[in-house]
Amino acid sequence: MKPRFVTFKTMPIVRFIREGRDVKCRTGENLREIALREGMQLYGFKGSIGNCGGCGQCITCFVSIESENQGALSPVTEIEKIKLKNRPHTWRLACQSIVKSSVVVLTRPQSPPANSEKLIEDALVKGLPK
Repeated sequence: MKPRFVTFKTMPIVRFIREGRDVKCRTGENLREIALREGMQLYGFKGSIGNCGGCGQCITCFVSIESENQGALSPVTEIEKIKLKNRPHTWRLACQSIVKSSVVVLTRPQSPPANSEKLIEDALVKGLPK
């Protein structure tokens, strides 16, 4: 009888830069749901009172993906291509983003903190599990 080996896949980590938190999640989880479950302030004032609940229609759950691993999230959806047409290429809608592997995220990039460049640099230097 051959011994069976069980391999354990490391759970992805979502590193929320602004909040200074690393959150473990399951592969295939929705980024918006992770952020809200963990108490992250995903929305600005207008978005907090008038978001679409994750349908991709209100475009208020902007995040900026700061990881170099472009495959960390699901591909950009057709909704995002339309809604984010004139936004930076690093921006995604959290509600349309499925986590595939560890990722570094800046919430509310439309109003970044004064020290955002330093926060991003520090978050990327730490490294993440694949």
